[in-house]
Amino acid sequence: MKNKTFRSIIILVALLFINIEAAQAGLILRFKAYIRNELSDFQIVYALLALLALSFISYVIFTPVLIGKEKWGFLTYYSYNPTTRSYQNKRMLVRKISGILKNDKPSDHIHS
Repeated sequence: MKNKTFRSIIILVALLFINIEAAQAGLILRFKAYIRNELSDFQIVYALLALLALSFISYVIFTPVLIGKEKWGFLTYYSYNPTTRSYQNKRMLVRKISGILKNDKPSDHIHS
C-alpha cells in the first residue's frame, strides 16, 4: 500500500470518529432532555428497580444448572462437541443425577 493511500485511510477514519462523536453527543442531549421532561424522579427510580428485578428473575430462570465439575454452564449448554461430551461422560452425568434423585448417600455426592 502506498503512503498516500495509507494517509487518506487514516484521515477518513479520523473524520468518521469525529462524526460519530458529534452525532452521539447530540442524541444523548436530546435523550436526557426527553427523560427530564417526561418522567419524574420517582418514575425513573421505579423503572430502574423494575428493570433490575426483571433481569434478576430472568437470570434465575434461564441460567443452566451446573452438574459435576463444570465451571461455566453457558459455554457448553448450546454447543455440541463430541470430544468433550462423549457417551461415557453423559452416562456418568446421568448416573450422578439418578443417585442424587434417589438420595442413596448424599454425603458421597457432595464430595464427588
